[in-house]
Amino acid sequence: MERRPIRVLHVEDNEFFATVASDILQQELDDVEVHTENAPCDALSRLKEEQFDCVVSDYEMPGMNGLELLDAVREIRSELPFILMTGGGSENTASRAISAGVTDYLQKGDGRRQFVALANRIENAVAHRRAEKAVRRQITINDLIWDVSQSLLEASTREDIEQSVCERLADSESYLFAWVGKVEDGCITPRFSAGTEAGYLDAVFRTDAEENESKPVSRALETGDPISRALETGEIQTAQDIAGDGFSKVDIPGGTDTDCTKERQEIVRTGEPETSDSSLEHWREKALERGYHSKAAIPLRYENSLYGVLNVYADHPHAFDETERQVLSKFGNSMAYAINSVRTRQELVRREQRLQVFNRILRHNLRNDLNVVLGHADNIKEAVPGAAKSAEIIKRKATELINISEKAREVGKTLDRSGQTGTAVEITSIIERACSDLQESYPNVVLSTELPNTAWVYGDKTLNTVVNEVVENAIEHNDRDDPVVTLSVTAVDSERENWTEIIISDNGPGIPKEEQLVLIEGRETALQHGSGLGLWLTNWVVGKFDGELTFGTNEPRGSVVTIRLRRAESPSR
Repeated sequence: MERRPIRVLHVEDNEFFATVASDILQQELDDVEVHTENAPCDALSRLKEEQFDCVVSDYEMPGMNGLELLDAVREIRSELPFILMTGGGSENTASRAISAGVTDYLQKGDGRRQFVALANRIENAVAHRRAEKAVRRQITINDLIWDVSQSLLEASTREDIEQSVCERLADSESYLFAWVGKVEDGCITPRFSAGTEAGYLDAVFRTDAEENESKPVSRALETGDPISRALETGEIQTAQDIAGDGFSKVDIPGGTDTDCTKERQEIVRTGEPETSDSSLEHWREKALERGYHSKAAIPLRYENSLYGVLNVYADHPHAFDETERQVLSKFGNSMAYAINSVRTRQELVRREQRLQVFNRILRHNLRNDLNVVLGHADNIKEAVPGAAKSAEIIKRKATELINISEKAREVGKTLDRSGQTGTAVEITSIIERACSDLQESYPNVVLSTELPNTAWVYGDKTLNTVVNEVVENAIEHNDRDDPVVTLSVTAVDSERENWTEIIISDNGPGIPKEEQLVLIEGRETALQHGSGLGLWLTNWVVGKFDGELTFGTNEPRGSVVTIRLRRAESPSR
């Protein structure tokens, strides 16, 4: 529980009574500051300049009685606790005091007892007022943070996020000023700000008055200031009383302000980056000139990425209680996540642009140029009979590249389409047609099938490419004199989904483990990559329709490739 000093303004024209009251109150209350004024007009002037938690006033005073002072106090601070003390103590006075809205009423008496009672009344009144104020502020803060969080969903750039957050926080009744700073090479540089700024950032951060004003201001981060501590620890740091002595307690996990020993507490300076007492005084002066009495530094960190620090300032001391710090800390995490998401989206857009360029080159330029290569290979074959063998090799390789280009073009169209479910496709006919075409191209291969009459799955015509790629891969990499490839289709039911499995097995050397691993992990490295485009295309297309591609071993030798697709109902049903 955070415990703040209780500041009492005691208005009493009897100097002896005022002195005794101040001494005993400081003995009875753990952390109290009693400030005495002998004249009501002086008390009102002081109340306009300083923050107090409670007013204790005598009733009979020259120039203005206690009830008249109460009316004047209410005009300055309407909800400030006000305790009236009187020596007369008539019922009429008590009734008038209650009707006027006095917080409490106490008769003056003899001895210490009256001051002990007064201490209890002050402590109770201040605690009640602080609790009410904290609840109302927390409701306001929760509504504010919710509203600001919703704006993060609409932002499309990091700049939009930072500007929107600063503007909305500063426009609220809770904070005067907000700014976001980035950290580079041990220096903090403001990026966006909003609210009652009035040149504050320039005054605090710019060290050279002659420096070009167009250059972003920055200051080195010094060990001990709230910003550097927030970035260092990854936790929110606060300066709870800028007008105070310049130091603030920082909670240590596992303890509180009231039960920590000095060894378990840390004392840190509450200023911006500074290197000396004079620079600390400079920062405090500039902050107080603009009405800043407390501040919070919230790190913007998501996973291992640090995106800077959000700083907010309030117009009264001790604005950031434990609950508010927790809310702001979580908001800082949400803001960092939003910045990270925007960066991810921007990177995806850039990648998509690069892919579009590569696809254009692959689909058009490469195919057109290879057709030219084929034409020149035919000319070489006719003009130079001795180069016929080399010309055939050129033609074969060029044709293979054209085929890859066609596969990429067809599959690219499928992957670019929105949605993932596809339509109902009859897979048996696709397999039979693929086997028929491949048997003509590879007459020495034994192609056998175990197929149902019909089998419907979710997909589209690119499943033709999938079946052809897997079967042709099994044929071309088979090192047997009598290669055998078998295809079968079976139905597999599970609790959540009904599947159709296409199983292609062969008696070749098998698909290398490293190539299987590349496809399973979904990425290639410099030392580990797939041998070609075919299986990648197969993997992407099957994944497009929420299917699965798995690999196994065929006994005693060979590989088994299983394509699992979601089963569909026949359109004729």
